[in-house]
Amino acid sequence: MLQVTKDESKEVHKVKAVKDGQYSDPVYKKLSVINGEINKMSREQLKERLAELRLDTRGVREVLKKRLKSYYKNRKLMKARLKAPGGTKYDYIIVIDFEATCEQNNDNYKHEIIEFPAILIDVHRMEVNVVDEADEFPVVLRKMEDWMAHHKLGEMYKFAILTDGPWDMSRFLYQQCQISKTTYPRWARKWINVRKVYANYYQCRRGKLEVMLENLGMHFEGSLHCGLHDSRNIARIAVRLMQDGCALKTNEYLTVRHDIQKRHTEVEVESYDQESSDEEIDVDKKDSSISHDQSLDESMKKLQIDSKERLEDKDDAENDCEDLLEYYRLQST
Repeated sequence: MLQVTKDESKEVHKVKAVKDGQYSDPVYKKLSVINGEINKMSREQLKERLAELRLDTRGVREVLKKRLKSYYKNRKLMKARLKAPGGTKYDYIIVIDFEATCEQNNDNYKHEIIEFPAILIDVHRMEVNVVDEADEFPVVLRKMEDWMAHHKLGEMYKFAILTDGPWDMSRFLYQQCQISKTTYPRWARKWINVRKVYANYYQCRRGKLEVMLENLGMHFEGSLHCGLHDSRNIARIAVRLMQDGCALKTNEYLTVRHDIQKRHTEVEVESYDQESSDEEIDVDKKDSSISHDQSLDESMKKLQIDSKERLEDKDDAENDCEDLLEYYRLQST
C-alpha cells in the first residue's frame, strides 16, 4: 500500500496545478517554438515579415521582435479560444508632463509648475484628447479634477496617470502643492513610469524621450521641453506600447514620511511590479481625497502607503538621478 505524507501530498497537488494551469495548453509550446525562430531573425527579415502581415515596420530589432511575437501570440491564443494573460486594465490613461522652474546646483530649490498639460488616452480606441490649462495652479488643479469628474474617471471608468520619469509627481507636483498650500491630490499618489515600462518590455536600456521615439522609428513632433508637445509624444509611445501588446500598469507610488519631532517631511518614490485591486483610484468617493481644510503636514501623513513588494533597485535610482540632472541642464539652457 502506497502512503503519501502531507508534504508529498502538497507536492503532488503543486505539480498537478502547474500541469493543469493556464500554460499547459499545447498552443504555448507552439508559441515557444515560434518565439525561438523570431529570436534568430535579422532586422531586415523581421521588417519583411511584418510588412507581409501589414504591421508597422518601424523600430530597432528588439522592438520588431516584440511586435511580431505579440502578433503571433494573440493570433494563436484567439484560434485556440484562450484569453491572453495580462492586458491594460484601464479605460483611460492621463499623460502628464509638467514644465517647472529650476535652479542649477541647488538640491533644495522649490520648483514651481509653469505648464500643466494633460493628454487623455482612450485605451479602447487608442485615441488622444488634450487638456491644456494656463491659469494659477490651484485653479488649474481644480479644473483638472472637475474635468476628470466630468469624464467619470475613477467613478465609471478606471484610469491611471502616466509620466516620463518619477519627478513630475514626486517632486514638481508635491513641491507646488506646498508652495500653493494645496492638498496633494490622491489620484497622483501612484503612476506609470513609461521609461521603466518601455525598458522592461523591449528589453533595452532606459533612455530619454527622444531615444525611445527613435528606437520605435518615430520622430519627436513639436518643440522639445514644451510640456504639451512632450505629453503628446509620450502619449504616442504609450499607444505604441499597447499596440505592441504591452500591459500598462502603475509601477511607482509616492511615500511621504513625516517626522513630527524634527518637523521634517521626507518624500520617496517606491517601485512595485503589481498593484492590488483594492487600491483602485476613485476621485469621487467622499473619503478618496484629503480635505482642503487640513494643513499640508496632516495631509502628507495620510499619504503613507505600505507595500510588501518594495524593490531596492540601485540602477533605477542612478538613472532617475541622471535624468533629473539632465532636466536641470536643459531647463537652464
